[in-house]
Amino acid sequence: MFWIKTLLVLAFLGIGVISSWGLTDHTLHLTSTQAFCGSCHSMKPMQASFLRDTHGGNSTTGIQALCTDCHLPHDSTINYLWVKARSGAWDIWKEFVLGAEDVDWHAKRARANTYVYDSGCIKCHNNLQSGSGLDPAQFVAHKPYFLGTIKDSCIDCHSVGHADLSRELPPPPTAAITE
Repeated sequence: MFWIKTLLVLAFLGIGVISSWGLTDHTLHLTSTQAFCGSCHSMKPMQASFLRDTHGGNSTTGIQALCTDCHLPHDSTINYLWVKARSGAWDIWKEFVLGAEDVDWHAKRARANTYVYDSGCIKCHNNLQSGSGLDPAQFVAHKPYFLGTIKDSCIDCHSVGHADLSRELPPPPTAAITE
C-alpha cells in the first residue's frame, strides 16, 4: 500500500511539473507576440512598422520574428526571464501609471543597440559565422564582428525589425518653455 501511495504522489508531482512547464511556456510565448506587445497604445507605431518589415508581417519566407526574439537576450534562460520580467514590469508601469506620452521614441532609436540583443540575431542567423565563409562579401563584412575586433552590434549596421518607423512615430516631445 505504501508503494502505491508513493507512486501516485510521484505521478501527480510529475504531472504537476509538466503542466506547470507547459503553462509557463505557453504564457511566455503569448506575451512575446506583436499582438500582445502592440496592445499598449504607446507600442502601436512599433507594431505597424514591424508588420511592414521583412522580419515581421512582410516576410517572404513565412517566418515572423517575435518581439522577444530581438528585444530580449538569448544568452541564458535566467537572463532571458529576468530581462523579460524587469522590462515587462517597467513597460506596464510606464504605460498605465506614469503615462507613456512623454517618451521620446526618436531618442530611444538612437540607443537601439541597448535594447536589441545580438544573441537574438545569432539565434535565428545561427549559420552566419560558418556560412559567411561561402560568401566572400558576407565573410569580409562580418569577420571583425566574430573576431571581436569591433564593438558594433548587429543593429549598428543592420536597420531591421521596423520598416519606416519614423513615419509612424509621434513628433519628438518639445522641451517646456520657461519664462
